[in-house]
Amino acid sequence: MNQVFACVDGSRVTESVCDAAVWVAMRVETPLTMLHALEHDSAPMTGDLSGSIGLGAREDLLAEMIELESQKAALELKQGKLVLEAVSSRAEQQGIRQINGMQRHGLLTETLSDLEEQIRVLVIGRQGEAHEVFSNAIGSHIESVIRTLHRPVLVVAEGWRIPESFMLAYDGSETANKALQMVADSPLLQGLNCHLVAVKTPSAVAIESALAEASSRLSQSRFPVTTAMLEGPVVDRLIGYQTEQSVDLTIMGAYGHSRIRQFFVGSQTTKMLGRSQTPLLLLR
Repeated sequence: MNQVFACVDGSRVTESVCDAAVWVAMRVETPLTMLHALEHDSAPMTGDLSGSIGLGAREDLLAEMIELESQKAALELKQGKLVLEAVSSRAEQQGIRQINGMQRHGLLTETLSDLEEQIRVLVIGRQGEAHEVFSNAIGSHIESVIRTLHRPVLVVAEGWRIPESFMLAYDGSETANKALQMVADSPLLQGLNCHLVAVKTPSAVAIESALAEASSRLSQSRFPVTTAMLEGPVVDRLIGYQTEQSVDLTIMGAYGHSRIRQFFVGSQTTKMLGRSQTPLLLLR
């Protein structure tokens, strides 16, 4: 059975990730799994110490380092279990009945790839523990997770609130049309006010007619739709619209270009991840 998965690590954004995952799970009536991934970085000692440390001393030091690493791993495991207990209790208090806690060892991207068939929606924080002191930083895993996982990914920062409106960034591309179809067919966003927004660029051919067709499709699915055609730098205008209209949630197709093209022209998805003032739901 597909489930909503929430990546939790005990950082400041963990409560928001939990609350957002609860909202998604209740809207789509799907069980919720809280996932804590334990990653271990290998940091070997560098330099040749053979001339300054005797053989016996080196053996004692190695044994001590192994013991310290073992203690560290045990503490991380215990901390992870406490995080899972805390978020599970928080979710239960909000009415979730089907909730699982899962702890895995290994890289987060590889773990999620292995679990992909079980994931309906993934909820993840924009910053983990390593980046939480930087308000606009993107966690080191975000881009690789989004590129690897062919599932909807909801990226949240601190201060989650239940959305009453959402903005669908639309450019008439195949990726955008797939996102449009997913929005229309899913119960997740039903009843919310929809802002269908396009930014006119030189490469956007016949965007006006495509926007009208997209608006009609959403109206048929009983969404109250407000359409807007903007001009200017894409990310600047989308961020501005978020603020002007007090949008609660932004939705867009993820990574419409190849990594090679992204290297040369940049990625609107990556820019939006760093600058969005709202949670970002990325659809593949």
